[in-house]
Amino acid sequence: ELAGVSRATVSRVVNGSPRVSPVVRAQVERAVAKLGYVPNRAARSLVTRRADSVALVVSEPHARFFSEPFFAGMVRGVGAALAETGVQLLLLIAHDLPDRERLERYMVGGHVDGVLLASLHGDDPLPGTLERAGVPAVLVGRPTGAAPASYVDADNRGGARKAVDHLAARGRRTIATIAGPLDMGVGLDRLDGYRDGLRAAGLAEEGDLVESGDFTEEGGAAAMG
Repeated sequence: ELAGVSRATVSRVVNGSPRVSPVVRAQVERAVAKLGYVPNRAARSLVTRRADSVALVVSEPHARFFSEPFFAGMVRGVGAALAETGVQLLLLIAHDLPDRERLERYMVGGHVDGVLLASLHGDDPLPGTLERAGVPAVLVGRPTGAAPASYVDADNRGGARKAVDHLAARGRRTIATIAGPLDMGVGLDRLDGYRDGLRAAGLAEEGDLVESGDFTEEGGAAAMG
């Protein structure tokens, strides 16, 4: 009413539609500034059927999440990708939750438009639950099984092989490894890459040269001991 235009025109301006003339856009923007108007995200969601949010679900304990720089870098990357979209990032640390079913109900209940799943261990049912509910999901890292969701990963197997190639090329004949968790794709892939490198260098695998770790400093120190 203050801008002298229809509600539909105000909606187009607020939502950034190009189908508004510069003069009308300026009128609406002046009214918005004068009234201090802020769009009601909940009301908008009822119309658009969108939550305008994406969940990042990390299946690790709180203590590990906040102590390791890997996770901080991942959150920064996701935040940077969403910065210009108007989509909010919702962080959920799932490992310590006493009720995983409540987490699942929240994600399939229309509260988020998509889910990023990080640090999945073993045969976690969450990707399948999201797929059946029609919630778009992407895994950070290759899953261990035939998960239905898409995933993004580095070449962990190739990287581990190159590490062994490097040591072998420098004349090292006894090469050990600290393997990651074997209930995660990254752990399995790096161990396979280590074995690939040994075979390529003509070296035999020795069981006492493979120790288990969990990608933490403490785990690495214990494996070295």
